[in-house]
Amino acid sequence: MGDPHAFAVDVFRIVCDRLEAKAADLRLMVETTSSFEEWLNWEAFLACKLGEPSYPFCEVAAKPSYSSEGVVDDGGGPDRKQGDLRVGGSYDADDHRWVFAEFALLHDGNRTGDEWRRKIEADAAKLKRLGWRRSASLLVLVAASRGDVPTEWAGDLANFAAWNQPALADPFALALLGGGSVVIKAFDVKRDPAHTLTMTTR
Repeated sequence: MGDPHAFAVDVFRIVCDRLEAKAADLRLMVETTSSFEEWLNWEAFLACKLGEPSYPFCEVAAKPSYSSEGVVDDGGGPDRKQGDLRVGGSYDADDHRWVFAEFALLHDGNRTGDEWRRKIEADAAKLKRLGWRRSASLLVLVAASRGDVPTEWAGDLANFAAWNQPALADPFALALLGGGSVVIKAFDVKRDPAHTLTMTTR
């Protein structure tokens, strides 16, 4: 029986390693102050897909449907029907090593409005619809700036509840060569907080 928390952390780190390897591309996109969230989604997919030979994933899927996980279509728009990434570590029904993830990007262009807050709240609500208890339903928040996220965004992030809940693992921080930075945090989102996977999970 695998450890669902350890598996989710491995998936998170594989994605972060891919983004670190793409730091030069990442810096160019950060400089635009526009959203590159879709690029992040595909890089996360590629990170896991290319990792299949060395990590025994049984599935890596881009744009997984919520209906494939038994979520009944509530008539919402297309954004309600698909997630960003699904990765499986076992086909055994008793081995809960799965990750279903939504990615959300906070950047210099959307930092001052409420759009990113609404997007994150919507993603969290989607993940709760899964009703998962043991496998990870991850909200991955990526904060990217031409400046230094940990210091220059400290006030904003301190007042942002989603950023300050118990995390799956230590945040990943990347200083970009030539200026700029990225901080990535992952949170397991569950209907019942007692089922949440965090750093204190054993």
